[in-house]
Amino acid sequence: MRLIALPALLLLALLRPALAQPTPAEAAYREIFSVTALGTPAPSVAAAASFGLAYRGMMPHAAFALARDAGGRSAWGYVGGAPSPEAAASAALARCTRSLGGLQAECRLLARDAGLVGGPAVPLAEGGIGPFRWAPMLLRRGPQQARGVLVWSHGYGGPERDHRHGATPPFVSLLNDNGWDVLRFDRHPGDDSLYASLPRLTAGLPALREAGYRRILLGGQSRGGWQSIMAASERPELVEAVIATAPAAHGEASRPNNLGAALDDFRRLLAGLPEARPRLAVVLFDGDDYDPDPERRAALAEARAKERVAPSLVLWPGNDVRGHAGGAELRFTLAYAGCLLGLVQAPEAAAPRGLRRAPCGGG
Repeated sequence: MRLIALPALLLLALLRPALAQPTPAEAAYREIFSVTALGTPAPSVAAAASFGLAYRGMMPHAAFALARDAGGRSAWGYVGGAPSPEAAASAALARCTRSLGGLQAECRLLARDAGLVGGPAVPLAEGGIGPFRWAPMLLRRGPQQARGVLVWSHGYGGPERDHRHGATPPFVSLLNDNGWDVLRFDRHPGDDSLYASLPRLTAGLPALREAGYRRILLGGQSRGGWQSIMAASERPELVEAVIATAPAAHGEASRPNNLGAALDDFRRLLAGLPEARPRLAVVLFDGDDYDPDPERRAALAEARAKERVAPSLVLWPGNDVRGHAGGAELRFTLAYAGCLLGLVQAPEAAAPRGLRRAPCGGG
């Protein structure tokens, strides 16, 4: 992983909203996932963000292992969705050991699920609202304290690939730090065709308002991003903004006759959004096996952004972040999450718009 300069670590701290009187649960949560939990001297941005952002998106059972030498250099490994706490710990330690290289240090278990080994822990968030369940290791403030709620939808890999134990991407953790509660729209792979899961997503949105959430974000990867845009088109009065990373619904781009259908359907997908609401962020990647033509899709999305009143952003990172799963990479969060935060939170006049390929600054 390419390391980001030290100011990015300051960015992570500055982006976390300060509360005059945090609740005991939030104070404990902050202590667990703080940079100080990794020891002194201050760790690298990659180590701090791996624990403070990427690991928090894991599903239980999860574990994080860390090794640091006398000079403060680090190696680490983490896993989520393991069948047992013991399996999670063993896998995290094994990954940490493989990453040691020439580092003269021993891997130790730092965290299990949402707790430090031998230190504070907070309960995993359980239950949910309607068809949505809480992201278990992210902080849940509740509708009265939170800025709003994000519903995250995973991708679709066919009826034999189960994504319900996959992690939310690191930029979702950064949204959580900025006051957004996070729900997951997890679907059984055998019952996850687009037109079977879309009605469940759309029908579940009113329950979020009934629970007291004033602002609702929809986000998703691949099929999850595509159906999030569709749901927002159906119920724009309920959705504040949509974040769609590598949106797709046509399978691999190499399939015969996929190019024309995928591009035309993408154009119609964007055309279905009303002009004034919701805000929209579309993230595209070079080297995406499910994107028939990133350049053409970027042009279509940029043209639609110019037509809409609502802030509409097209992120198309350069070659440092590539592939269908680029949005799940930590370096995407460190380089581009600032734009996503601005898109969903900034006043309308200050929100980013149009096509952007360069990193968003501060990291």
